Amino acid sequence: MDGDHQGPELRRDAIRARLDRGAPLSLVDAARDFGVSVDTVRRDLKALEAEGRARYIRGGALPVARPVRPTLERLAITDAMAERLAAAALPLIEDGMVIALDGGTSVLALAQRLPSLPGALVVTPSPAVALACLAGGIPTRILGGRLSEAGAIAVGSDTVEAFANVAVDIAFLGACGLDADFGLSADDADEAHTKRAMIAASHRAVVLADSAKIGRRARHRVVGCDALRILVTDADARATATLAETGMEILNA
Repeated sequence: MDGDHQGPELRRDAIRARLDRGAPLSLVDAARDFGVSVDTVRRDLKALEAEGRARYIRGGALPVARPVRPTLERLAITDAMAERLAAAALPLIEDGMVIALDGGTSVLALAQRLPSLPGALVVTPSPAVALACLAGGIPTRILGGRLSEAGAIAVGSDTVEAFANVAVDIAFLGACGLDADFGLSADDADEAHTKRAMIAASHRAVVLADSAKIGRRARHRVVGCDALRILVTDADARATATLAETGMEILNA
């Protein structure tokens, strides 16, 4: 007999919260944690699957990661957190560097903060970032391709090949999700390829991610955490502990 005293609604709320953090859920572990039978948890997971909140698999469930809003929508809103992340990342940049800048609100905020860097070169797949750097008087190269609707960056084989022919000192990337086990992830598969090419071309890869992205697994894995050098985030030390264990340096915004 079940030893659960929460009731099904409270228990399912707790399961939803676990899945919303982006981690898979084990039937056996959840049954133990909630003091209920495996069959009870299985019914919970199937109910959550019907809601579109989980994907039931044998032995447990996988979270259903909801894509973030398209970049063009997010650019229309002043984002104080993006400004904080950008300010914390800015000291990593020096004149003379080849700097790869991804798309997204945090990376755009960084581009808008860049000082005059006459000896630098910015390479980017993002038209918005390219225009911001051009307005700042920074030598800029935009890498072409089909524009992704989600992130408003160039994607496709031409973009990936172009990054393979550039020696980048430091790359700054946005994140849809960052998890110690799954790594950096993106909502769009083509954007994941572009990000992967940026990282492969760079000496150092820096991720700008607010606390909501930490522990989240978006649909498409970009790289493991061992390919990332620095994380700039507002998340606290407890939330980033497992990421720090992978060797990533954590910079607090």
